[in-house]
Amino acid sequence: MTRDQRRREDRYIFFAAASLSLLMFSIDSTVVAVAIPAITRDLQASLVWVGWTLTGYSLIQTVVMPVAGRLGESLGLLRLFFASVVLFTLGSTLCGLAPNIYLLILARAIQALGGGGFLPLSAAIVSREFPESRQQMIGLFSSIFPLGGVIGPNLGGLILQFVSWREIFLVNVPIGIVILVVLSRLSRPEVRTPRSVDVIGAATFAAAIFCLLSALTALGNNPTLVGSPVFWGLLGLASIFLGAFWAHERRTQDPLVDPALVGRPPFLTVNVYNLMFGACVFSFFSFVPYYAVVQFGLSPVESGAILTPRSLVMSVTATLTSFFLIRLGYRLPMALGIGIISLSLFLVGQGWSEVAIDGVRVGAFGLLALQMGLAGLGMGLAAPAGNNAVLDLMPERAGAITGLRGMFRSTGGILGTAAVVLILELVSDRAAGLRATFTGAAALLAGFVLPLVFLIPDSARERRQARRTGTIPTTVPDDD
Repeated sequence: MTRDQRRREDRYIFFAAASLSLLMFSIDSTVVAVAIPAITRDLQASLVWVGWTLTGYSLIQTVVMPVAGRLGESLGLLRLFFASVVLFTLGSTLCGLAPNIYLLILARAIQALGGGGFLPLSAAIVSREFPESRQQMIGLFSSIFPLGGVIGPNLGGLILQFVSWREIFLVNVPIGIVILVVLSRLSRPEVRTPRSVDVIGAATFAAAIFCLLSALTALGNNPTLVGSPVFWGLLGLASIFLGAFWAHERRTQDPLVDPALVGRPPFLTVNVYNLMFGACVFSFFSFVPYYAVVQFGLSPVESGAILTPRSLVMSVTATLTSFFLIRLGYRLPMALGIGIISLSLFLVGQGWSEVAIDGVRVGAFGLLALQMGLAGLGMGLAAPAGNNAVLDLMPERAGAITGLRGMFRSTGGILGTAAVVLILELVSDRAAGLRATFTGAAALLAGFVLPLVFLIPDSARERRQARRTGTIPTTVPDDD
C-alpha cells in the first residue's frame, strides 16, 4: 500500500473514530437528563446540586473548547484527541463509582476536560483531511449527535428501570476503550505550530461563569438571599471577572478568544445566535424527560424514550440537509429550522395530555413524541447549515472557530440550564414552571433568534451564484 493510499485509509478510520467519540459524548449528555430524578433521590441531594452535574460539566467543557483547538496546533491534533478520549473514559468510570453528589460533580468535570476537545479537534482534523468535501463531512457530524439521542435516553430508561443510575455512566467505558485502540493504530507525523495558551483568559472566564452559577445556586437553595450581600456580591464578582477577561483578551498577544472573531460583524451576529441557540435548544430540551415525569407521570422507560423521535428525525434530516447545502444555501434551512423548533417548544408548553384527531385519541406520550419529532426536523435543518455558515467565514481557522462556536453554545446551555433549575426551585408547581419555560423559549426563538439568521452571510448561496455567473464569491477579510 502506497503512502497516499494509507493516508486516504487513515482519514476515514479517524472519521469513524471521531464519529464514535461524538456518539459517546452525545449518549452521555442525553442519558444524564433521564437520571436526574434517580440521582436526586439516591444521593439525597437537592435539584440545584444535581443541576451542577449538567452546568458544571458544561462550564468546564466551555472553557476547554477554545483551548483545545489552540493546544492541538502546538501538541498535535491527533495526539490531543487521544488524550481527550482517555480523560472522558476515566471520568465516566469515576462517575459510575461516585459515592456522593460532590464527587459526582468532580467526576463530571474530568469528563468535561476530555469531552470539550472532541468537537473542535475532530472538526479541525476532518477539515484538514477532507478539503474537497468539508461541508458534507462536518455536516455529517450533525447527524451523529441524534444517534446518541436515540441510544442514550432509551438505554438510560431501561437501565434505570432494571438496575441503577450508576450504570448509565459506565456505558461509555467500553466505547472509549474501542476508540483508543483504533486511534493507537493511526500513526502520522503532524505539523505543529507552537502557540502559547492563554491561561489567564481561561481562568478569568471560568471564574466569571462559576460566580454566576454559584449565585444562582445560592438563590435556588435559599430564595431569601435575593436581597443579601452574598447573592449580589457573587453577581458583582462575575461582572468583574468577565470585564477582566475581555480587557485581557483585547491586549494579550495570543488570546484565548480572538476579539476579531467575537466583536465584529458578522462574527458578533453568529456568536449571539449560538449563545441563544444553546440557551433555548440545548438546555431546555434536556428537561423534557423530567417534564414527562412531573407533568404526565410517565415511567422511566417512557420518559427515556420520549426524545427518540427527535433524535431519529434530526439524524435523517441533518444527513439529507448536509448533501444539499450548496443548492439550498445556509439561510433557508436555518430560518425554517428555528421556526419549527420554536413551534415545537410552544406545543410542548401547552401541557396537553390528550388530543382527538379524527376520532383517534392520542395520549400524553404520543403527543410528546410527535412534538419531539417536529423539534428534530427543525434541528436537523438548522444544525448543518449553522455549523457550516460560521466555518465558511474563515475556513483556514476551522479549529478556532469551531471551539468558539461550541464555547458560545455551551455558555448559552449553562445559563439556560441554570435558569431552568432556578425557576423550578422557586415555584411550587414544577410542571407549571416547565410549561412556562418552554413557552418562553419558543417566544425568544421566534422573536429574537430567527431575525439573526438573516444577518448571517449565506456563503453557500454566494458560491452557487458565482458558479452561474463565473465570478469569485466574497469572503470575510482578515484584520490587518
